[in-house]
Amino acid sequence: MTKLKRNNPLKTIRAISISDRKGMRKENRSATRLIKGFGLENDAHGGKWHRQVSFLAQESIDFMREKGLDVVAGNFAENITTEGLDLVPLGVGKHLQIGEAEIVISQLGKICHNRCAIFHQAGDCVMPREGIFGVVLKSGGIKTGDHIEVLAETSRSAAIIATEDDDKLYGEQIKEQVGAKWNPAFIRVDSLSDKNSNLEAILKDLTDTQHIDDIIIFDPSGGHGLVLAAYEKVEEGENIYQKDNSTIYYCRSVDDLTSPPSAQQ
Repeated sequence: MTKLKRNNPLKTIRAISISDRKGMRKENRSATRLIKGFGLENDAHGGKWHRQVSFLAQESIDFMREKGLDVVAGNFAENITTEGLDLVPLGVGKHLQIGEAEIVISQLGKICHNRCAIFHQAGDCVMPREGIFGVVLKSGGIKTGDHIEVLAETSRSAAIIATEDDDKLYGEQIKEQVGAKWNPAFIRVDSLSDKNSNLEAILKDLTDTQHIDDIIIFDPSGGHGLVLAAYEKVEEGENIYQKDNSTIYYCRSVDDLTSPPSAQQ
């Protein structure tokens, strides 16, 4: 992990970058607006999902520049480039305030399935391990130079693992049940492969890296349950499992979410 240089002890926005189409290079803006439940105004990556806003530290960009890359803020597709703030140690569920806007951290790093141009040039890329993502809880204008305050509050997090087809059919019902049961600050959805199961890799990321509080595996076919043999079963729930601070619920139907007791209550 890139070591943070302490020349500037203030936690500030170094740059703001947006693009109006996915796959396009992001352009710097001096000011914009964070919109609740969406992300940055007019940014193509905003929307009703858990990666509405992306952050990367200027210190991480400087690390890549030291490797000989001619890169600047926004080149890693981050929305907000920070300075003086250790991002990854913040943890999922932590709240940040910028002016009137408030954001909850929803993901640490990301899995890159295809190597980007930066990786091919330098043999490395910091965004997958040092970038973070957030969900906007309160709207507000932001500008470069704004102070970023790390709030004391940490919110509950939840994740749903389901195939794309099952998510289309039952996703909204599941989210409604999860929201009513645990009231998480955000609910992320991870796509489960039909044929070659990626469940083991998803669970490892959600429990070991993201430390998501409540994880729901929605598996009507029953074809992915064997992966849970490696996890500790909670006594009071037939299909409830534990891994460190994460609780995993294996559900064959939407109704299963209402019947098992919460292991965290």
